[in-house]
Amino acid sequence: MSAVDVHSHFFPEAFLRKVEQEGAPHGAGVRRDGALPTLFMPGHPPVPLFPEFVDLSARLAYLDARGIAVQALSLSPPMVYWAPPRLGAELARTFNDGIAEVCRTYADRFVGLATLPMQDVEAALRETERAVRELGMRGLYLATSVNGRYLDDPTFEPVWQMAAELEVPVFVHPTTYMGEDVLGRFHLFNTIGFPTETAALVGRLIYSGLLDRHPGVRVVLAHGGGVFPFLLGRLDHAHRSRQELQDAAPRPPSGYLDHFYFDTVVHGDGALAYVVRTVGVHRMVLGSDAPYDMADDDPVGRVQRLGLAEAQERAVLAETARGLLRLDGQGGQKP
Repeated sequence: MSAVDVHSHFFPEAFLRKVEQEGAPHGAGVRRDGALPTLFMPGHPPVPLFPEFVDLSARLAYLDARGIAVQALSLSPPMVYWAPPRLGAELARTFNDGIAEVCRTYADRFVGLATLPMQDVEAALRETERAVRELGMRGLYLATSVNGRYLDDPTFEPVWQMAAELEVPVFVHPTTYMGEDVLGRFHLFNTIGFPTETAALVGRLIYSGLLDRHPGVRVVLAHGGGVFPFLLGRLDHAHRSRQELQDAAPRPPSGYLDHFYFDTVVHGDGALAYVVRTVGVHRMVLGSDAPYDMADDDPVGRVQRLGLAEAQERAVLAETARGLLRLDGQGGQKP
């Protein structure tokens, strides 16, 4: 058992208590009148708090059953962006403290990705420095947009700059924003909206010039990068054909792949094989999306079914993530 899972979600009890105590005026809370407590946050369906979301013994059993040695723990959209700035900063601090405690207790099994109160960039910068330098968080965890503003917005550039300076990756998870009127039924916000949101953000990060200004930025993309790998040829063709795109970015989108890592949560062996072939084995990291109902229940097996060479399989299952998250005490990989 050696696999490293970069994409999972967990709710520390102190975080849930704070949401329960202070979230109601903002449409958030924890309902405890059913068989399971249920977390409510604006902009996301209710989350039944199965034991794997909140109980470490249940989570460890989940990992052991799937051959996962180390897992990165993070919040999930809508993050803490729904809260006013003061409460958002307190929620982020509470979440990060809770995850850091888990990582201290089970240092060989878990690492943390820090949540930030991005609705207040100065508070986000303070929490970034605290979470990385004091708590030992191995990366930052952001949603693709913050109350309607995508992460390429100049307001957020100091956070990207600090991430590059601290040499920590930024894991980006899609959230519901684009096309809500079209995708509001049949779970389409997730199955179609999330992959599209991720691709849109990648394009914006490239053409905003942010990656050229901050060459040390490393971004981990959820769900195999969404539809971005499948659109890469089209994006490169547009760059060759459109002068305004050449003016905005000196390289075609494929020329920026070294800034990105792609998790394996695509729910199809053929789709995963395509992503690996398109972006390269050393840009892939294992993900589970556990324990949501959209999790890949056998992420290690899915990688093993690809028929990769032994060294390539090791890279996807563990080695690239170990370097990215500095699990061996080394500095993180750089583009």
